[in-house]
Amino acid sequence: MSVSLLMLAARIALAVCLYAFLALILVVLWRDLRAAPSSAGGSERRPILRRLREDGTSEQSYPLSKDSCLIGRSPSVELSISDETVSAVHARVWREGGRWWLEDLDSRNGTLLNRIPVAQRAVLCTGDRVHIGRILLEFRAEDFPTAAPAQNTSPPPKEST
Repeated sequence: MSVSLLMLAARIALAVCLYAFLALILVVLWRDLRAAPSSAGGSERRPILRRLREDGTSEQSYPLSKDSCLIGRSPSVELSISDETVSAVHARVWREGGRWWLEDLDSRNGTLLNRIPVAQRAVLCTGDRVHIGRILLEFRAEDFPTAAPAQNTSPPPKEST
């Protein structure tokens, strides 16, 4: 091989590395922008996980009323899905710092977020697609009004005379 071919190969490799680095920066910025908490004045973002059929239509909705939800095949979890590809305790969705998060709990078949394996906790955004085994769920954060404060039903204190 001549020196000029080696130099050309080195230049091409350097260009590929630089473009890969730029792509990585863009992906990180995009995720940070998606993860930024939205300001929902007076309302609270509560999630719904919708089970989707293969054609993309909604099969079943799972409203998540708590700030933490375990997903799996076990009847003791909050969102129980009976499918042999789903582990007993497969994944967890929870709210922290105004964001919704997803993590795989060392499941047998893994958890995918938008077709990317979840290796550590990941931020969920409206429209994200979560594969739990072969089950496809879509994360939707819908606006619900914040619960009104509980009314005091006890009688007023007696005035002392």
